[in-house]
Amino acid sequence: MLILTDSFFKRELKPLGKYFTVADIKKAVLKINKSAIYFSDLGYKNGKLLKLRMVNKVAGRLIVYIFTQKDIVAPLVLRLKKDKIFGENLSLNNKRGKALILKMLDLVMNDIKLGHYQKETII
Repeated sequence: MLILTDSFFKRELKPLGKYFTVADIKKAVLKINKSAIYFSDLGYKNGKLLKLRMVNKVAGRLIVYIFTQKDIVAPLVLRLKKDKIFGENLSLNNKRGKALILKMLDLVMNDIKLGHYQKETII
C-alpha cells in the first residue's frame, strides 16, 4: 500500500506536478526490488529508506520509507535528476540531502500519526 501524506503532496509533489503524477509515483514504487538503493535506517527501526529512479519524460529521484512489518510505502522526497542542489547527489553523504531526508521523514511520520494522508493501492 502507498501512503501519500499532506507534507509530501505540498512540499514535494505539488512543485513538480507538471513533471510527475501519483501514477508516476506508483510506477516507481512497483520497481522497489529491482532498482532501489538502500540507505541506512537513520534511527527508524521499523522500516527502510530507499532511493528510486523516476523514469519519465523528465528523469527524477524518489526517496521512500518502507514500513517493513506492514508493507506500506511512504514517499518522502521527490526531485528532478537535473535539480542543482539534490538531483544527482540525493544521498546521505550529501549533508543538505541528508538534512532534507530527515526533515521530510519527521514530517511524514507526524502526518501519519495525525491521520493526514491518503491511501493508494499499488498494483
